[in-house]
Amino acid sequence: MSGKLKNAFILASEGFTTDGIAECVKTVATENFGDYAKISALYDNVYAPWCDESVRAGAKSIYVPSLDLSDKSLDKLIEYTLDNDVSLAVKCSQTLTEAGRIDSRFSRSPVMLLHEFGLLNHSTVISGVYLDKDDLALMAQEGTPLAVLPTYDSGCGFGVAPVCAALGYGVKIGIGTCGGEYNRNHNVIYEAAALRLLVSAQMNKRDAVSVAELAKMCAVDGATENDLKQIENEISSF
Repeated sequence: MSGKLKNAFILASEGFTTDGIAECVKTVATENFGDYAKISALYDNVYAPWCDESVRAGAKSIYVPSLDLSDKSLDKLIEYTLDNDVSLAVKCSQTLTEAGRIDSRFSRSPVMLLHEFGLLNHSTVISGVYLDKDDLALMAQEGTPLAVLPTYDSGCGFGVAPVCAALGYGVKIGIGTCGGEYNRNHNVIYEAAALRLLVSAQMNKRDAVSVAELAKMCAVDGATENDLKQIENEISSF
């Protein structure tokens, strides 16, 4: 069944390899994000960290851990993305602190800032614990998917993304394992089973998000009805 599953977001250290990733993009992270290079894999693509080395290498997929960048770096990100039709994976509103910094500086939420920059339709939003209804409406309008991180965000005490609201607005959702801190085998089924419980607690309602919806979040594009049924059974077995 692993061939029918997708991991919407993996964050890993330099040298990381996993199924579906042919190569590891090795680069040097900027001083903003620590000493070690980071990569992320969104579905089958390898996303290089936002830094000068990635630009020089002509990376077509970029991971942005935060929009709280210098004005110069933001301008460069906008120009590089739009000029080169780059895909972005952008961590947005994972914590109130992070979202508050962006709002204090720009009077915008991270998602609204991406929209204002013309980058939202180039992006996948990562985490999204504190997305609000205006964010979700914009994401639905621009066709921007959301990659939620159930065990990582809950394990770190950040919270749970507004999955039910996102589905209500028609936002496409995928499930990721992040660095695997709470899911060492990067098991997407395990993440889906955890998300099922977390959303029920969040909404004070049993099975607030259906197993059928969870299966869609886990499945590769083009999965058959039979594939989805098998995924549903695996989720229910946890």
